Amino acid sequence: MRSADGILGTRAGAGRVAADVARRRKWLKRRETWLVILGVILHAVYMLSIFDIYFKTPIVHGMDPVQPRFTAPAKRLVLLVADGLRADKFFEPDVEGNYRAPFLRSVIRNQGRWGVSHARPPTESRPGHVAIIAGFYEDPSAVTKGWKANPVEFDSVFNQSRHTFSYGSPDIVPIFCSALPHSTWKSYPHEFEDFATDASFLDEWSFDQFQSLLNRSNEDPKLKELLLQDKLVIFLHLLGYYYKDNRTAYIFTADHGMSDKGSHGDGHPTNTDTPLVAWGAGVKYPRPVSESTHSDHGLRFVDEHEHDTPTPVEWGLSGIERVDVNQADIAPLMVSTLVGIPCPVNSVGNLPLGYISMIKAEEVEAVLANTKQILSQFLRKSQMKQSSSLYFKPFGPLANHSALLEQIESLISIKDYEAAVKLSEDLRSLALQGLHYFQTYDWLMLMTMITLGYIGWMLYIILHVLQSYTSLARDIMKMQPAVPQKHTSGKVYLLGFLVMGITSLLLIVEHSPPLYHSYIAMTVFLWTNILGEYRFIQLIWRYLSERKSRTVTTLIAVFCVSIVVLELLVHSFTERKLYTWCFLTVGIVAPVYLFNKIPWRSWIPVFVCATCWCLSVFTLMPAEIPDNTELVITSGVLIVIMGAAARWLDFHSEGNKYWMNICFHGKEKLKFPMLFYIQALFVGLSSIMVPLSTSHRTEKQELHTWHQLINWLIAGFSMILPLFSENGLLSRLTSIFLGFAPTFLLLSIGYEALFYGALSLVLMSWIIFENTLLQLTKAKKMSSATNMDANTKLENGDRFLQLSDMRIPLTFMVLFNVAFFGTGNFASIASFEISSVYRFITVFSPFLMAALLIFKLFIPFMLVIFNSGVELASSVVDSELLDQSWSSICNLYTEVNSHPHQQSPSPATFKIFKQHNLTIIAFVTSPIYTPQHLQQQGGQDLLTSATLKAQNFPHLDFLCSRGNPSFSIHSAAVSSFALLFDDLKASPHQFLVSRDDEIVLDSPLIVTGHALGGSIASLFTLWLLDGMSQLPSKKPSKKLPLCITFGSPLIGDSGLHRGISQRSTWKSSFLHVVSNHDFLPRLLIAIHSSSSSSISNYEPFGTFLMCDEQSCDCVGDPEIVSRLLSHKATEQLGSLDVDEYGKMVEYLKSRVICRGSSILGRPMADSMQAGIALQLQSIGISLDQVNRDLQAFIFTLANNKCT
Repeated sequence: MRSADGILGTRAGAGRVAADVARRRKWLKRRETWLVILGVILHAVYMLSIFDIYFKTPIVHGMDPVQPRFTAPAKRLVLLVADGLRADKFFEPDVEGNYRAPFLRSVIRNQGRWGVSHARPPTESRPGHVAIIAGFYEDPSAVTKGWKANPVEFDSVFNQSRHTFSYGSPDIVPIFCSALPHSTWKSYPHEFEDFATDASFLDEWSFDQFQSLLNRSNEDPKLKELLLQDKLVIFLHLLGYYYKDNRTAYIFTADHGMSDKGSHGDGHPTNTDTPLVAWGAGVKYPRPVSESTHSDHGLRFVDEHEHDTPTPVEWGLSGIERVDVNQADIAPLMVSTLVGIPCPVNSVGNLPLGYISMIKAEEVEAVLANTKQILSQFLRKSQMKQSSSLYFKPFGPLANHSALLEQIESLISIKDYEAAVKLSEDLRSLALQGLHYFQTYDWLMLMTMITLGYIGWMLYIILHVLQSYTSLARDIMKMQPAVPQKHTSGKVYLLGFLVMGITSLLLIVEHSPPLYHSYIAMTVFLWTNILGEYRFIQLIWRYLSERKSRTVTTLIAVFCVSIVVLELLVHSFTERKLYTWCFLTVGIVAPVYLFNKIPWRSWIPVFVCATCWCLSVFTLMPAEIPDNTELVITSGVLIVIMGAAARWLDFHSEGNKYWMNICFHGKEKLKFPMLFYIQALFVGLSSIMVPLSTSHRTEKQELHTWHQLINWLIAGFSMILPLFSENGLLSRLTSIFLGFAPTFLLLSIGYEALFYGALSLVLMSWIIFENTLLQLTKAKKMSSATNMDANTKLENGDRFLQLSDMRIPLTFMVLFNVAFFGTGNFASIASFEISSVYRFITVFSPFLMAALLIFKLFIPFMLVIFNSGVELASSVVDSELLDQSWSSICNLYTEVNSHPHQQSPSPATFKIFKQHNLTIIAFVTSPIYTPQHLQQQGGQDLLTSATLKAQNFPHLDFLCSRGNPSFSIHSAAVSSFALLFDDLKASPHQFLVSRDDEIVLDSPLIVTGHALGGSIASLFTLWLLDGMSQLPSKKPSKKLPLCITFGSPLIGDSGLHRGISQRSTWKSSFLHVVSNHDFLPRLLIAIHSSSSSSISNYEPFGTFLMCDEQSCDCVGDPEIVSRLLSHKATEQLGSLDVDEYGKMVEYLKSRVICRGSSILGRPMADSMQAGIALQLQSIGISLDQVNRDLQAFIFTLANNKCT
């Protein structure tokens, strides 16, 4: 027990401010944790609103089918659907002048009708078949239900038929027939869908199955009778069969089109325009084009198309009337008219009269049946909405629909068929408008809530940032008078609770979906919290109104620039070329700005300009990437060259401090020296595998198993290797760049491989640009003031955010979008080629293929994310520990010299400097101890631990142990420390606080001193470390003091060194800065060298920073330190002027620049680095906060050399 001399001393009134700061930190951490959770939940909930607004199912149940009141002209219908056949390729001749479908062209010219069927996005197989067979456009909510199964139950042509025969794709046929009892169907295995082979045998399979069915009918009377019945539907791919009774109708069409590259999915005309040919029973014969003939035009329930556009001359069909339809119009054409069965109850198709060959009376009945079917959907939706709405607003134009139906029946009864058809079509158009009205009935409310919610979230985050990370809140509070404020926030929250309760009650009464409650609750919650800060908002407004116009102008300018950038991002969704102009502009503005700030020899402005202009080219290229294997191989070579250049720069950047800022310098022993060469080898292998695994496609062969296995192994192992990269910033980013390159190359088919390298160069130029600005800012700050301005610092030592920091998130958003739009187009999902995955898999597997394609798109995103993390870390690095320590020493010298006549029992003195985020205890002596002082006063003598105990000074006995029974300390240091000891015992209460039943440092503590004052600082640090180890603690303290000395002599022998080394973290708590021209640190070694004593009587401990005009050596080995000091001790050296150490600190700041971001969160190379890094954390300085000189210090301690 050391109660009398305990480290706590008297703790009365200690640490109230520090405790408040600590509580605020904990509160802020908890608040931000909940903010992250709230943000994730909010965005997830609001994202689901897409399904309630745009992806709401149009399907309703409860309607009765409308039976047609006419005789069907056909007994059976043969539906032939081509997969991915676009209209222009079907109608135009090939390169040899031959038409691709001569039989169907003869049908168009002699037997039937033709036109273009316009599909709607997504132009995929299933949505296309649903539109053709069920008459409505694919339920968008199906994306949450799975691709291969029915998203919901819906009616189709097959449901209404007497019997359906279907053969074809396993992705299409089971959707309509798997649950249909009156159907006969079969699909080929999924394994047959191999993109590497010729797919024509799939059509042959469908034909063989149907041919087999017909052959069996000759031997099976029941089957033959079934085939001859009416209301029969036969669904095949590309094939047909004629019956001899002339009661068969045929329709040939396609589910979607195809791009020149074979992709589909978007709304481009090559994907939406498909051929439509109909012939047989009930279909009109072809007729020549005349000005008086045109197809029907009615309101289309979905996207409008330009029907009956001029037929291209190359089609050779300009003289034959063309009748275009929407894809959903095929269902009423097939069933209501040709086969005479009820139209699917959810169909929104318009019956195309241009295809039907019927008498006028039957024609009007067909149109009326189509109209009644759509009207019944409208009435059902109206009834459902009215039954659940408190304030129902009906669709006005159809308020008298019953009267319109009666009028149509009246016109039919008097045989005014033209007027009846016209009125029926008008009523059908109104019904479609009514369906759209109820489909979007809740849009206004939902969009208002979601928009207010997003705006509220942005304002909520802005208020949090202003209060927690800017000086605005503190400045406002300083300007405002301290008057008591009424606590009215409770009323605001009560009002918000009432609003939320009332709206939830209304939603419950209206039977609204559960997510509606979430949308409103989120929005009300956010705005309640915003209004709860109305006092702060009011103070901000008053503060800005009192500021100079320049401040307000700057704020408005930043706001306008941010809005412009965001608008640019929105427009870039459809106009990729905007990024070209963006990067061309940045490629000029950024270099010009840098040219005025830094020397041209750094080449940074040139590098920024070149990289931005290179990237600007890619958004001018077509979104549909043409195959170019040679370009992919070339990209692999360029990636290796870029990696080699980055590695060379990483080891040869000493001459340029701005490049050094991100470099590793090659001074530390590499953990994995062969890593770069292994990664380069993987890039080379992937470049070789690109042509090898592509040749099978051109030769219509299966992907070789060995090629597929090698590709998977390269992709898998290459992405693991960056985990073993070096700690340097450039080293790590280069490894990430090379790690993802093989996978990206194997997934590339053309110029996107070059885009990968260009984007990486721009990201690197961004890092260099931001770090250059950081260096310029620090240099400007150091030239304007010696001491750090506490008003620019947060409580944890990071600086306050400034308006200029908006640059970083805006740049991140631009680069994040470029990572997507650089090779694709949001308006053309098909631009992302499925053929990109053929080097890994060719057998159709939609989920695996989609996963590979998404991962390819995500690789550039990951590059941007990794680089942006570096920038965000760099933006908060702002500590100057060496400079602050030396400044405290200089300030203490100034105070001592200004009172030379004050008498003190000790030649040494100390002072505690409380800074905003740091506590510094400085020790100096007056006069400054020179070698002559120490020699004259016998300071070179060593006092043993036994002698100290005999002299009633046992306060360092903790250094003795069973393995270290004694130690010795030179007399001058221990004598000065003993004279100050009584005062020092009372000092800990100024930097120790009680927190959670523990005694800890309230902020990082630096103990520093010059000359003999540094020796006293070392002894005080040892006493402090021992005292803190005796304090009650639930876990080992994470905050320990750090001792930094300047030009101090050695203080003890090998016993002292052993006593310190017994504690694992104590050794790393000492940094001794020594000039190679200062004799004082070498004095005691020189004295013992000239005597009979052994040099080993004095032994150093801690880490020494040995400096001269050209370099600084970081040495941690005591034997090496002794040899270096002994070598210089033989030379004629004098005492060094105090100002010389100040110059040395400035030199360290300007010369040694090893960014702390290069070792953020990384494992250290050896125990020396680990110990120093641990100690920095132990005093409360995280690795993303350490200053550049200490970062260099950590970076080089184990290497003995840092230039």
